[in-house]
Amino acid sequence: MPRMLDVSDDVRAEIGDEEADRLLAGESAPGSYDCTSCRTPGDCEQERTSTVLFIGEETAVLAFAHAGCLPSQVVKVTEEQLQGAVRSINADQARPQPDQAPHRPEQAAPEKVAPEQAVLGVT
Repeated sequence: MPRMLDVSDDVRAEIGDEEADRLLAGESAPGSYDCTSCRTPGDCEQERTSTVLFIGEETAVLAFAHAGCLPSQVVKVTEEQLQGAVRSINADQARPQPDQAPHRPEQAAPEKVAPEQAVLGVT
């Protein structure tokens, strides 16, 4: 089944055509994800999904959102926000606690947030 994934021109420009094509072909996109906006589960094989690329000075994090929650976009955030998100993700993945709800640190907001702009948070 084809992925219902939206990769905006801005995201494509940042990640490159080759990676964008791999995402659209389903080679590097997740089947299911937690929406970076509403934090509820999503599935890019079953519903329209947006790619959201958070960019710091040295680090970038590609996230996914329901297309109804956010459009595909590039969001500039501080390097500290990205590093904190990566540390939280890695700590959650290393913690074997399948019976407990995932740790949800407080949302880190960029200084300027336009309407419908994604905000970096970790699920």
